[in-house]
Amino acid sequence: MSDPNDDSYPDMDAIRGTHNKPRPNAVIKSGSVLVDTFRAGMKVDHEMWHDGTGYQLDLLHGASAAEKAMIEQLLIPPGGWRDVEALAALDTDGARAALHKALQSTNAEVRAAVISHAPSVASDAERSETMLRALNHGQFFDDLSRVLDQVEEFHPPAIVNALFRGLLVRPGEIATNYAAMLAFVHGKADSTFDWDLRPLFLKFNTADGAERTRAFDELCALLELDPAEVTTRMKQ
Repeated sequence: MSDPNDDSYPDMDAIRGTHNKPRPNAVIKSGSVLVDTFRAGMKVDHEMWHDGTGYQLDLLHGASAAEKAMIEQLLIPPGGWRDVEALAALDTDGARAALHKALQSTNAEVRAAVISHAPSVASDAERSETMLRALNHGQFFDDLSRVLDQVEEFHPPAIVNALFRGLLVRPGEIATNYAAMLAFVHGKADSTFDWDLRPLFLKFNTADGAERTRAFDELCALLELDPAEVTTRMKQ
């Protein structure tokens, strides 16, 4: 959804630095081949980043309670989506508590990953709050893509209103995806980005406020909604 030649494209050195930073227990020998193997696999290289590959979760199936406890400590606090995914797979009391706490993380990627990989640790109100933060302020490489995936299944009124607001105030590429999602959740599209409706969605990819407003009205017509009523509702 984003242009890799754009200046906002993430820097690989920064990504590696974030995911490979030392953890408190990283230099302590565990005495367990399984734990040491898992820990070694936590180093994110270019291939893992490029392919979106997580940690070796298959190792967790054969882990003892003691080994799970050691791995749990390697992952807390979670520093990225891979840590969150692994904590969700561990599914221990400590992992669940850490994931719930991570809903308040300053790391947008972590917050979004929690509701993606472990939605059961959040109440509906917490899930909505996390999603609204992303919809109002998030970016595709941090949290927005994961949250939009969640909108497909979970879209209470506050979430829908945030999508409508975003049509007018968020950057054009983001507004384009919000328009596509709104068409889907209102039953007017067969997918979360219906290519038959792409010409309409792309009208939101502009910085011209008047053009955005015209596209907003056109989308409301497609959704069989009154633009004035939608505007009033999305301000609530």
